[in-house]
Amino acid sequence: MSILPASARPPTAPLRASLRALACATVAVLALSGCSADGHDRAPEERASATSVPEGDAFYDPPNPLPRGKPGTVIRQRPYAPPESTLTLPSHTFLVMYLSTGTNGKPVAASGLVSVPDGPAPTGGRPVAAVDHGTMGIGSKCGPSRMPAFAGLQDTSPVGKLLARGFTVVQPDYIGLGVTGVRHPYLNGKSAAYATLDIIRAARGIDPGAGATTLVYGGSQGGHAALWSAHHASAYAPEIDLKGVVANAPAVGFEWMPALFSQQSEVATPYAGMLLMLIDGAAAADPAVKPAELLTPEGLAAADRIWTEPCVVGDTVLPPAPDILRPGADLEPLNAALKASASDGATTKVPVLLPQGGNDVLSNLNRTLAGELCDKGVNLEFKYYADQGHTISDGPLDDAVAWMDARRAGTPLTASCTF
Repeated sequence: MSILPASARPPTAPLRASLRALACATVAVLALSGCSADGHDRAPEERASATSVPEGDAFYDPPNPLPRGKPGTVIRQRPYAPPESTLTLPSHTFLVMYLSTGTNGKPVAASGLVSVPDGPAPTGGRPVAAVDHGTMGIGSKCGPSRMPAFAGLQDTSPVGKLLARGFTVVQPDYIGLGVTGVRHPYLNGKSAAYATLDIIRAARGIDPGAGATTLVYGGSQGGHAALWSAHHASAYAPEIDLKGVVANAPAVGFEWMPALFSQQSEVATPYAGMLLMLIDGAAAADPAVKPAELLTPEGLAAADRIWTEPCVVGDTVLPPAPDILRPGADLEPLNAALKASASDGATTKVPVLLPQGGNDVLSNLNRTLAGELCDKGVNLEFKYYADQGHTISDGPLDDAVAWMDARRAGTPLTASCTF
């Protein structure tokens, strides 16, 4: 999910129109995000068999204490072949729980999917591609692995297209999505990066043919995660040979959301749920952010409900914007937490492709973001598709996958910072 950006000034008429448009887009996306069945696996495959692996949703309950190991260590795994998978390429997908690092620097369990093409790996190993997902909610059942219809196991998805190119493909649920007992630090750049980089490491425990060459693809929340994965890769996971990232319509402007609500304007009401997710996520990452000190009783009750909502389908009864923040609340800790993870703070030396649909209300904002990253020295290509929406598909998605394949092959970019 993307966030509206706004200045702290009262909204202008064009901005109000943009807010209304984004609200419609938000509703459309959320309507598609229902949680489905429990994700029980079918067709066990001997490479991942283990009699001690819990069945059903018990898989997501981490052992206590966690096992010792480095980030990326596989805790448990099992085959994953839900009826919703329509992949025709010969491959096997595994549900995996692995060790990662929490925002407090301590070990934490995370979950996700690893899909491996059948057949022998090429010399040097298979390249690995991470696919980072967009917003599905912040509850533990809102990871893609727990929503098989949204796990991307189709030929036309980024997962299917990358498998067809010979990649081993990983999909992190992110910290707090999937695994129980941990709250999701929504849009926290470091947390998203660690979950992504560690499932790339875990892939080597699932697929002995996986090599070091790595690309990352993400859209919306996942585009934000892809940028921050590139930002942290060299320091956190230097053994990963990251060749580039695709950040499709990354989440942008969310750091201005508290300022918009502090104006107590009704125009912000469609974004009440988004603000509450941001506050919940920031509090999960930073103890200095205290929802009880920021929110009215009505706002706090709604923020608590969001943790148990069925994957953002639905709390339609939210307080109006003027009734969410406490008057005079100290927003500094929240603002600091959100700004620390803003997309324009993610810098990297690896190439970045930023595809953006013209029918997305964030189009101009992400063009601005691309320029800001270029000014910071990022080797970036901004690719504009006038007829696409917030999520690219068809030809533009093929363009992005071909770009990743070219970076994997070592094809040099012809130019830097192209628009």
